[in-house]
Amino acid sequence: MQRLEAIVINCREPATLARFYAELLGLPVSPQDAAAIAAGTLGEDESVLLGGRDSLHVWLTPVRDLQPVPGRVHLDVRMHASEDLGQLLALGATWQWDDPRGRWTVLADPEGNLFCALPPAV
Repeated sequence: MQRLEAIVINCREPATLARFYAELLGLPVSPQDAAAIAAGTLGEDESVLLGGRDSLHVWLTPVRDLQPVPGRVHLDVRMHASEDLGQLLALGATWQWDDPRGRWTVLADPEGNLFCALPPAV
């Protein structure tokens, strides 16, 4: 049976988006990639791993020909509390629009990739 192994986010600067998505998704940057980012030795063609390969994980992958926004990826992120929206904005997300029925808020990450912030489950 098939299973989802990983989510890949195409981007220009994986090292720049690593902190944003690590916080957003609650997945740590792999220790090896965190060390390379801190040392400034992450290669321009190297991806950054969030989480571990033993469970669902995220790759931030550099691409030379980045497709226009939207279309690189789309995540739906469930907030735990309504205050989480402010935290996402403080992290560097930018507000794009709200669903007219209040089912989600569309935000963009620092490179313009769109994602939805869903209100806390009731």
